[in-house]
Amino acid sequence: MEKLSKADLEKEAILNPEKAEKRKQMRRRARLMAVITVLCVLCVVCTTGFMVVRAMGKSSIMSKGGGQEPSISTDINVMDKVEQWQEGWIGYKDKIYEYNDDIMTFLIMGIDKKDRLETVENGGQKGQADAIFLVVMNPHDKKVDLIAINRDTMADVEVYGQSGAYSGTVKAQIALQHAYGDGKDKSAKLMEKAVSALMYQLPIHGYLAVNMDGIPTINDTIGGVEVECIEDLTAADPALGAGENVRLEGETAFWYVKYRDTNVFESNRHRLERQAQYLQGFIEQARAAFRKDVTLPLTLFQKLSPYMTTDIKADEVTYLATTAASYEFSGEIYLLDGETKMGDVYEEFYPDEDALHQMVIDIFYEEVQQ
Repeated sequence: MEKLSKADLEKEAILNPEKAEKRKQMRRRARLMAVITVLCVLCVVCTTGFMVVRAMGKSSIMSKGGGQEPSISTDINVMDKVEQWQEGWIGYKDKIYEYNDDIMTFLIMGIDKKDRLETVENGGQKGQADAIFLVVMNPHDKKVDLIAINRDTMADVEVYGQSGAYSGTVKAQIALQHAYGDGKDKSAKLMEKAVSALMYQLPIHGYLAVNMDGIPTINDTIGGVEVECIEDLTAADPALGAGENVRLEGETAFWYVKYRDTNVFESNRHRLERQAQYLQGFIEQARAAFRKDVTLPLTLFQKLSPYMTTDIKADEVTYLATTAASYEFSGEIYLLDGETKMGDVYEEFYPDEDALHQMVIDIFYEEVQQ
């Protein structure tokens, strides 16, 4: 249809109104198509951009594993029974296993330190890791497992002097390793190294260290966590009676995770069980809250920032936030078997090496079918 001037359009509207109306409809359709085209292009760009960021996040996470595997000893008797033994296989109890290198493992720590996490150059209060957990995401079965590590576990701890110079390695409670860093990233990296070594050089794909004082903030952001109180904690909070069903909010959540009576032998083991119970409930509540509000992960991250340090980057958060929705908690909370002994001053936990070996294989390895 020919293009007319404004005067011709006005004349056409008077002399031939049907033709004028048809011309208006065609112009409206053309504008609508233009808008739809632009929106489609924007959707493609946004979707493609999101997929690219998500893919970058996955690649970044997996690269932290360094393509390495745990250093697990193998049963030579099993090797002798196989004609073509492959690199990476291990023999254990008459079976062959292979490391699941698609697994993602994250170190979560609760730091016993007041106020916000800040870098401390020399000396000062850097805090100990009072809560130590590994969150294990297995994409093969879409399950999440939790491993709780006793803060009193005796491990190789790197010691640094006031100037920051390395002065050697000692056997000490693994929680102390955090105190020999800078209170933030260096401390977290030292803890990551110590936990990895404890677990036979297990690859760890990221860490998140949270100041215990931040618990009320992050707890309340997701709407609180429901628990059945598994021991009497009324000395800390009257609401926390043994057997009580409680929605933990504010300071009540803090005391449920933090409190222990140091005069009671193995009080840390009992607290560790509560922490594991709380973390399980927190994960489930967070997943439900995230489904209702897709912006909540960002809100939680922002509120948590003053109290935390992490090496999990924005693109990795994007990947994890979208991936976690399809995972289910396995229901298993693994606690290291072992024995607690009284040291010269403090309690010392010695893990059972056979049980630890078995646990690592159960969680991180898959049986090779022959």
